[in-house]
Amino acid sequence: MTKPTLLYGSPFAPKMSGISDYSVILVNALSEFFDVTLYTDNYEIEAPDVKGFKVLKHGVDEIDFDSFDYRLYNMGNNAEYHIYIYDAAIEHPGALIMHDLSICDFMQGYIKAKGYPYYSYIYENFGLEAFTILKEAKIDKTFGKGIVSKLMLNDGLLKSGNKIIVHSDYSRNKILETGLVSEDKIKKIKMIEQIKTGEEFIPKADLMAKFKIPEDAVIICAFGFASDFKFNVETARAVKELNRELDKKLCYVMVGSGNYADQEIKEGEVIKTGFTTIEEFNSFVNCADIIVNLRYPPLGETSGSMLRILQLGKPCITNNGGWFSEIPDDTVIKISVDNVEQELRSTLKMLVTDPEKAKDVGDNAAAYIKKDHGKSLIAKEFYDYLTR
Repeated sequence: MTKPTLLYGSPFAPKMSGISDYSVILVNALSEFFDVTLYTDNYEIEAPDVKGFKVLKHGVDEIDFDSFDYRLYNMGNNAEYHIYIYDAAIEHPGALIMHDLSICDFMQGYIKAKGYPYYSYIYENFGLEAFTILKEAKIDKTFGKGIVSKLMLNDGLLKSGNKIIVHSDYSRNKILETGLVSEDKIKKIKMIEQIKTGEEFIPKADLMAKFKIPEDAVIICAFGFASDFKFNVETARAVKELNRELDKKLCYVMVGSGNYADQEIKEGEVIKTGFTTIEEFNSFVNCADIIVNLRYPPLGETSGSMLRILQLGKPCITNNGGWFSEIPDDTVIKISVDNVEQELRSTLKMLVTDPEKAKDVGDNAAAYIKKDHGKSLIAKEFYDYLTR
């Protein structure tokens, strides 16, 4: 039986993003149901697990969008990777995976890259309220997480006629509240598991030696770009306080880039890796003892790193809000961000001193991902939604 054809738009390695990693797993799962062609920007894909797929490059190849039975686009909040995808989704709608509700950061870069008059474009496309908020933020130099949590700037995508796919009830409800998308045009499909079957990890001793991490410490990791959204400073301070209190030595490792929280770095106690390969990233998840994955305010995003954490059965501290609220309570430990440093300290202390509790949480997490986020299950949900 001939499979329907699917054009799949997404960044891939060497474009380093969570969506790049997610797409490697998803397209391989989707290939069970579709004849998949990848749609990328003008670069050579370096992800070995998708080498067998046909590829069409934006700006290089002549692309007949209408020749495909289905089109599926991945949209994130990074202008560098998604400008061509945004334009294609608007001009040739099909189905759109919205990994972020707010594309405020993307839109800043998009307007600049296109050379549009900034405030005119904002006013014409997003209205007076968005214009006023951004104008005042520019004057006061206050553009930050407070702004991006207020401004989604996703109107164009929601009006585009694409079927919308999100990974959480939170995002689905927020989109329905806009009145721009009808219920039959939006579906929640959970994020697909992120660790491939049979994946090999770097030995812990080699990883610790490379990044100068004490091998005898309790390893507490945070993942992704360091920022005030993720409470890296508060976590570092909680770890330092516990090191003055507990007999066991703790080491907090920020796995990722960004110069936020650099002032907290302390040899052997608070470490930042900088950019890591996906192999190193997954190996850090595998060798971590405890993981802190906090994000606030919620912007409708889901977390590929959280899927890896749960899939590998790691005890994880997170917060209520957005998609995190939908993760079963017995698979993570949720804290309040209102008194985050104190709650972090007490929760970390409990996990360090009660390894049975930590193991129970991790075991529940691994079982949950296997049951609800498996590759075949998620791929079939995509197939059913796209073809109905």
